[in-house]
Amino acid sequence: MDPHIVFDCQNILPNRFALALAAAARTRALRRGAEPRLDPRCASASEMALQEIACGAFADDEMAPFLFASQAGACFLPPPAPTKIELRDDGLSSTAAAPVASSHEAVDR
Repeated sequence: MDPHIVFDCQNILPNRFALALAAAARTRALRRGAEPRLDPRCASASEMALQEIACGAFADDEMAPFLFASQAGACFLPPPAPTKIELRDDGLSSTAAAPVASSHEAVDR
């Protein structure tokens, strides 16, 4: 395998984790009988998957699950609103980590 193929793949998928996921998914598909998108001269399915990614043999919608939102134009839910957590007692005891259920709740010691 050409050691520079990963650098070519990172032009398409800059995140190495996303690249590993995309290559693994395509390798599984090739091993299950999917048609190769390039000339099948490579020795292994994983090598073929990396070469397909490096050559840009995929449409944008096929690569979208592996791209960041800014790259794919995907919409994510907004982050949850912060909640106020009130701790019991002075916050220093071992039971103080649990949030208060009601203001009248007592802690047995």
